[in-house]
Amino acid sequence: DGGGAVRNRPFGLMAVLIAIWLFAWGSISWANVLSGIAVAIGLMIVLPDIRHADHLPIVRPVPLARLVLRMLRDVVVSNLVLARQVLSRRPHVRTGVVRVPLAGCSSEVVTIVASLVALTPGITAIEVVQHPTVMYVHVLNLDDPEEVRRSIWSLRDQVLAAFGTRRALADVAEVKAEALRRSQP
Repeated sequence: DGGGAVRNRPFGLMAVLIAIWLFAWGSISWANVLSGIAVAIGLMIVLPDIRHADHLPIVRPVPLARLVLRMLRDVVVSNLVLARQVLSRRPHVRTGVVRVPLAGCSSEVVTIVASLVALTPGITAIEVVQHPTVMYVHVLNLDDPEEVRRSIWSLRDQVLAAFGTRRALADVAEVKAEALRRSQP
């Protein structure tokens, strides 16, 4: 896969594993970097199949950075809205469940999207149904169900841009095109 993806290179996989290790520890120090290298090498020795192309994750650094920034923004904004609701004398909480179709998404993409949704205060994935793929989310402050869908679809698109295969991108593009054709008179 093109577009700056990290794939088919053991060093790319090691970099991803080390980055995950450093995120898990929450700080960059010589001890964490060296232990991350040791863990990455150990995993590649113990699990040699993860080095094969069909097991290596696709990671596009620029779209991944955009996804991280979006998640940081979403978490901050959601926390502020939630704090305002909690501290308000007369909170106007309008909870609800929104059905979000995710046709064309692989199980991996749906899992990542559901996990990222769960990180955002005030919204959580409560169920995922397959065939067709639909995620149901509970929203603490529900003003516009369509905006919730658009936000999750935007998140799905960013996840695909950062991690999706060409096939996954094509599948979702096909679903979007079909939805556009159906919406036109």
